[in-house]
Amino acid sequence: MRDEVHDNTAARRFELQLDGATAFVAYQTSNNVVRLVYTEVPKALAGRGVGSRLAKGTLELLRKSGTQVIAECPFIAEYVKKHPEFQDILVSDEGSRLDARLDEALKETFPASDPTAVSSRR
Repeated sequence: MRDEVHDNTAARRFELQLDGATAFVAYQTSNNVVRLVYTEVPKALAGRGVGSRLAKGTLELLRKSGTQVIAECPFIAEYVKKHPEFQDILVSDEGSRLDARLDEALKETFPASDPTAVSSRR
């Protein structure tokens, strides 16, 4: 049984495993900023404070690593409102969605960069 939050980088989520079930916070990263997008606590773990333990552990890991956070997930955002000690690692969401989209776009292949699509003939 695992009772500490850990970063499952392959699945891009922070996980807390208890009693054979896994609660998690899904995330996206861009430029040393982690966007916490979704939190899920299995029904088997509901009503036991697992979500709060998960939120706290996730935010503590991110603080320890020096990472800035965007709390897109409503549960995480509400947790931070109730626990202002984590305000220092939050950053504004302004412009960050555009940055993430641009990062994704740079990874794609565009037709204009395809040598067969570019021709000196008109």
